[in-house]
Amino acid sequence: MIQTYGLSHIQLTVGDLERSIRFYRHLLGMEELFRLGQHAVMLRTPNSHEVFTLNADPDNIPQVGKMGGIAHFGFRLREDLEMAALLNEVELAGGKALESGTRGQDKKESYLFVSDPDGYEFELFWMPAQ
Repeated sequence: MIQTYGLSHIQLTVGDLERSIRFYRHLLGMEELFRLGQHAVMLRTPNSHEVFTLNADPDNIPQVGKMGGIAHFGFRLREDLEMAALLNEVELAGGKALESGTRGQDKKESYLFVSDPDGYEFELFWMPAQ
C-alpha cells in the first residue's frame, strides 16, 4: 500500500481566471498561494493542505466545465450552516444552486449541490462529528 497525505489538489480548466478566483475566494475564503504564469493560479482552502489550481490556458478552453467522468467534488463544512444563507452566498459569488436537502440517520446531515461560474458541480455539506 502506498502511504499518502490524502488528496493534494485538483485542477479546473476555467474560462475566466479572475472570475473564478473571485468566486472561490468569496464563497470558501480560498487564499492565493502563487501564480503559475499568466494563465494559472494555485489557491488553498484556509487552514488546510487542500490546493485548487485554476487554469485558464486558452488552448484548454474547449474543456471548461466538463467533468470528464467525475460527478462532483465536495467540501465538508466546519459548522452546521443554514442552507438558505449558504445558497445566498453561492449566488452572490456567481454560482447556482442545483439541489439541497438532508440525509443520513435522523436526517442530521445537510447538503447543497451547486455549480461554479464555469458549470463545475460541487457539494457543500455538513455532518455531525463521528
